[in-house]
Amino acid sequence: MPVRAASFLGPALLPNQDAQWSEALLPLNVDNLVLQIMGQPVRRAGRFIKVVCCGALACLQSVPPEDLQDKKIGIFPATGLGNVDEILPFITQVFKHEGGFPSPNQFANSVSNAAAFFLAKICGVQGVVLTISQEEISFESALWLAQSYLEQGEIELALVGGCDVFTPSVADYRERMNLSAADSRMLPAGEGSSWLLLGGDKEKSLGNILAVDFSNELTAPDCFAANEQILRVCDNFSLRTTINCGLSQQSIRRRLLPGFRLTGALSPIWEQHGWYREDYLPHCGIHPTAAAFGLARALLSVEPALYLHYNCHAAGKLAVVAAAK
Repeated sequence: MPVRAASFLGPALLPNQDAQWSEALLPLNVDNLVLQIMGQPVRRAGRFIKVVCCGALACLQSVPPEDLQDKKIGIFPATGLGNVDEILPFITQVFKHEGGFPSPNQFANSVSNAAAFFLAKICGVQGVVLTISQEEISFESALWLAQSYLEQGEIELALVGGCDVFTPSVADYRERMNLSAADSRMLPAGEGSSWLLLGGDKEKSLGNILAVDFSNELTAPDCFAANEQILRVCDNFSLRTTINCGLSQQSIRRRLLPGFRLTGALSPIWEQHGWYREDYLPHCGIHPTAAAFGLARALLSVEPALYLHYNCHAAGKLAVVAAAK
């Protein structure tokens, strides 16, 4: 799948810019970014919707308008936790106050596809609009689904993104993501809204998504820490991908994008087997769809490489994405 455009937005709310992150700063006010990217406030929208729209529009605005005109575009937002900030007040109002009636805004913002609806309306898209939620492999699932729609010719372009926002407190946020020292890297919590525009003219592409795969080759807890087995999975996947796509295995540099479930990501065994590690998580913090940040950031880099993003669902299901720059 050609990647026509990409954009990454982390908790520092600086589109396409790196910043070392501290979870003590969560969450920053997003309204200034809304004005910068959208030119006006977004009415009747919560923070999750605003962050989704800012991230997606930062991606679309890098494409000439004529390249989008009259195109059949699908929108595939992915989220692990969804709009918890809007859902919690709604639930509290209904269930903790004798069944009181929530406000129309509370109800509208609590709907799972609300952010996708706002984005489609702002972009003028009338095609397929689907929100995908599969916890920490949500973005990978959205990529796979968008690929299916593109291959079947139902759409010409696919706007695929991953967005999750912090909801206090840090301890509650970590609990929602099921984070522990046994099955995740101990890095700061974060948030983000990062997007890829797939399809279109290969000559104008930033790179390509070569393959998206879900595997049960490893089972929990092995999928978190068994570096030798994980390395074997990544070696086999990269070999299969380069052969299928006609890439030279000798000339291309392999770079690992380690997801937050890869607890052995800093082991020297990776470099010993020819893998360079691109650790993006210190710039965006841990959040369920951090993979979108890592892949978008990689595709906007200047170095040609085969990028392999590896992550593992808390229940043990692997998700591997290969991209070439």
